[in-house]
Amino acid sequence: MKKQPNRFLQILGLLFVVFIALFISSKSGYYEASLNDKIVLTDKQIEKFEQDVLNGEVVDVNSYILEERKDYSNKFTNAGDKFNEVVEGFLTDGLQGAFKVLKTLFL
Repeated sequence: MKKQPNRFLQILGLLFVVFIALFISSKSGYYEASLNDKIVLTDKQIEKFEQDVLNGEVVDVNSYILEERKDYSNKFTNAGDKFNEVVEGFLTDGLQGAFKVLKTLFL
């Protein structure tokens, strides 16, 4: 007789993989880096800035930045971030408690 795979463990494993992927992308700063790459002065804006400086005009850097941010966050990414914070806090507190116990046992 063939044993059927446990669906609960499969779902749990899938959720763990998704959690690890979200955690790594969050901690590596990939999303923030990709946003910062889009906020770069173009050659045209740099030339306009230099011309304004040469003409003695009052310059404001914000008027030369072309910012095209798209917010891709939704309820699922927000829930993933909250879940990440809860698990990270739980693991951090748990490890600190375990080390305190080990410290009292051996020191």
